Amino acid sequence: MRRLSVTVVLFVTLSAGATWGRPKPDPAIARGHDTAQRACAACHAVEKGGGESMVPRAVPFASLEMRHTVGLDGRLADLTRKGHYGMPPVALSQGELADLRAYIESLRPR
Repeated sequence: MRRLSVTVVLFVTLSAGATWGRPKPDPAIARGHDTAQRACAACHAVEKGGGESMVPRAVPFASLEMRHTVGLDGRLADLTRKGHYGMPPVALSQGELADLRAYIESLRPR
């Protein structure tokens, strides 16, 4: 019985230790991905792997152009007010915009 309990304690300790050194995933990134799927994927390729956008002029989220995130807050805010490049305005909350930014930034190579 003692051997079983030592084995169980060791297993639980090792299993928990497997995640100690890893940062926890940012929930904003997951929410931003969901927002991108819902609000952007009809035109843009939104996945990390890239691919071609449904609308040729809509840059993929993983493209070099989208990796330039300076001014991204302003561009995303403009989307909710006036759209851009022939794109109509998209109704997103401030939280959704923050999450979308986190997702786009997560696509940049580290």
